[in-house]
Amino acid sequence: MPRIHLALLALSLGLCAACGSYTAPTNSQNPPPPMVQANDVSIVVGASGLTTTAFSPNPKVVSLGGSPSVTVRWVNKDITGGNYTSGSATVHNINSDNGAFTASGNLGGNATYSVALTTAGDYHYHCSIHPNMVGTITVNP
Repeated sequence: MPRIHLALLALSLGLCAACGSYTAPTNSQNPPPPMVQANDVSIVVGASGLTTTAFSPNPKVVSLGGSPSVTVRWVNKDITGGNYTSGSATVHNINSDNGAFTASGNLGGNATYSVALTTAGDYHYHCSIHPNMVGTITVNP
């Protein structure tokens, strides 16, 4: 009987994770915010209710500048009810609209996701948890 309870608990936790919000337990905190990098894109506070303004900047313009690739990093700053350490974070993810890069998986508060882009052009992406959240990375040669 205890195994059934564990299975049900695991299932219910998995279902809740798909809801798209995360609250840090009182004995836990979000990791510290990462150091800012030149090619960062922030997921802004309240992003789940936004469209093209859910990501900042959007579009993000980067340049290969003679290098074989350029790295873009998303940072989930959608944390409310406190500060970036102890506030409540909304979970998001990053998905390429055309499969140009691998999906991020779920990003909690202050979590990051990076991709190396190798070809000039526009890369459209979205959050599959909140599909209204859309963005574009423009890579110049």
